[in-house]
Amino acid sequence: MTPFDGRFVDLSAYQPPSKWEARLHNLLVLLVAGMLLFGGWMFKDWMQHQFRYLALDAKEMRIPYPPAWTLQPDREVALRVLDPTSPEAFPAREEVRILPLPTGQLEASWPEMRAKDLDDYVELERRDLVLPDGRPALLLEYAFTEKTPGATPLVAVRAIDLAFPARYEGETRLVVVTLAAETDDWPRVWPTFRRVLDRLAATEGE
Repeated sequence: MTPFDGRFVDLSAYQPPSKWEARLHNLLVLLVAGMLLFGGWMFKDWMQHQFRYLALDAKEMRIPYPPAWTLQPDREVALRVLDPTSPEAFPAREEVRILPLPTGQLEASWPEMRAKDLDDYVELERRDLVLPDGRPALLLEYAFTEKTPGATPLVAVRAIDLAFPARYEGETRLVVVTLAAETDDWPRVWPTFRRVLDRLAATEGE
């Protein structure tokens, strides 16, 4: 205790805490420490489960998608979820397609298919990747235009495809994860897309 404190406190009246007070203090310290540890564990658990997952096959990788996004059933895709906070003309989305394996090289055949299916297709980047288990994958970034109801003029869209072979219903198929958004909305939604790609743990191939 400092001399300054002594001016306002009667030092002669000070008594050390009793044993039960000391034990209570120690118990409170342990309780607070336990709560902090439990809170940290809960936060870690929440961080690990901030995605929902689309299962492909037994012992096969799962596809993460944002849990707060809205499911939109479509027969052409295995999964489509839309960001409810995105522009109505073309909401940011994640789609999963499960297709037959291409007969040619994936890095050539898949971009050709996209060019045929999409209007005003422009390829921005193409990279060969390697997934954590060693299987090859293709990361394709591109832009196109989309005509949607009530949208005038056409909507400019930017997208990324991650394509790789995977087991589905007992057969090896081509799985394509598509992340797409309006070009103007891309900077806002990119952190979410990045977390999806990070969760898939794709790395650049040599």
